[in-house]
Order: sequence, then structure tokens, then C-alpha cells
Amino acid sequence: MDFEIANECVALSLAGKITFPEVVQRLAAAGAERYIVDLVGLKKITFGVNGSSHYNDFPLQNPPPVSKDFNASKIQQTIRDIQQQKINYVTFLERVMAAGCCHYEVYIDGRKAIYFGCSGDQHIENFPQAR
Repeated sequence: MDFEIANECVALSLAGKITFPEVVQRLAAAGAERYIVDLVGLKKITFGVNGSSHYNDFPLQNPPPVSKDFNASKIQQTIRDIQQQKINYVTFLERVMAAGCCHYEVYIDGRKAIYFGCSGDQHIENFPQAR
């Protein structure tokens, strides 16, 4: 897996210069199969198809605490808002944290993301169909 692409995807995402579909496309081309964003520890782990893994810090300025109350409908609405480009990625992260998401996992080949709460609650979001 090309670790430099993973680094670039984190930096560009946080800067609002790349969309989720672009991240998935770049990581897939770089040899990634999935990744986890830890919103408590502020880390991202990207896993390669070859068994490799790569860690990135996720430097958020003044992140909100993760709510203990998992609210799947608020997470779903936040996903819709970022898909419609109503919010940027940092706002997306802050809102899913406030809605109780402690981490999420993206499965590139499986074409889905799963958002987890601190008590094991989850919301599964399938990737939108290509237009």
C-alpha cells in the first residue's frame, strides 16, 4: 500500500479539498482495502490488501467529546449533508461525534461504512450508487 496516498487523503480531507468518493478512489488505487477513523483517540488506521497497515494522527482543533447517546438518525442526516456538500469534513466529524459515534470503519470493496457508538450501537451506510 502506498502510505503517502493515505497521508495525503487525511490532509486533503481535513482541509476540505477532497470528497469521500475521491478518498475511496485514491485509497483503492493505492492498495487499501479498508480504514478505521478513531474519533476518541483521533487516529486513522488504513489497511492494505497486502496485510500492511498505516497510522495517521487526526488533528482536530477543539474536538467535541463523543456523546454517550448514539443517535443513528442524526448520523444519517450528517451523512446526507456532507453528500450534498452542505458541510465540510471537519463539521461532519464534529456532528457524528456529538451524535455518539466513537469510530467508523470504511470497507472499500464492501462499499459501506459502519458508524459505532461507545456501547456497540451501529449504523450501516452503504455507498451511494454511481451516477
